[in-house]
Amino acid sequence: MKPFFKRLAYLIIGWGMVGICYHSAATLQREPYLLQVSFIDQWITFTPHAVWFYLSFFLIVPICFYVAPYKHVRWMSICFMVSSFLAALCYLIFPTTMVFPIDQGTSASSWLLSKLIDIDVPVNCFPSLHIDLTLLAIWGTLDKHHPVRNTVLVLWGIMIALSIIQLRRHLFIDFVGGVVLALTVGWCVRFVFSRLVNQSLE
Repeated sequence: MKPFFKRLAYLIIGWGMVGICYHSAATLQREPYLLQVSFIDQWITFTPHAVWFYLSFFLIVPICFYVAPYKHVRWMSICFMVSSFLAALCYLIFPTTMVFPIDQGTSASSWLLSKLIDIDVPVNCFPSLHIDLTLLAIWGTLDKHHPVRNTVLVLWGIMIALSIIQLRRHLFIDFVGGVVLALTVGWCVRFVFSRLVNQSLE
């Protein structure tokens, strides 16, 4: 199997598990707890124009799977699966929602936001898988031989992170939860990989 199709397979498996866990948790969970707005959320102004960076998440993930060093792709896929499973457990044990603002604008951004709201679920806020998966994808793509690409992806990731709060699809606490989940899963999976490699060499 050629590397491109192997990358595609890892992407489909990892992202597919995310979809299964996310929507299963949204269907099975009990009445959600209403998250409270922090001063950081109040400081970041709502804007429907953030929808473009928010939705670019669905572009940056496949791009990262395509350009990442091939040795990192399996790690990325496994991290996606583990993260989505742990997030789903969190959604079931501690279901969350928030107050979503009503946008009555007439711009293209407002129209796109309304379409997003039609298909999105008003639960599964904490932790943010949007942040978790973005961080894992960029982390797996970082390569010292491509500093410009690294910079572009990191800046893109920062804009996606900002957009989840600007768009009020998540709160700052969800962002923190997504970062903690990504770092925990990423390092744990990397540790397991290193132990398996060391055992195979013994």
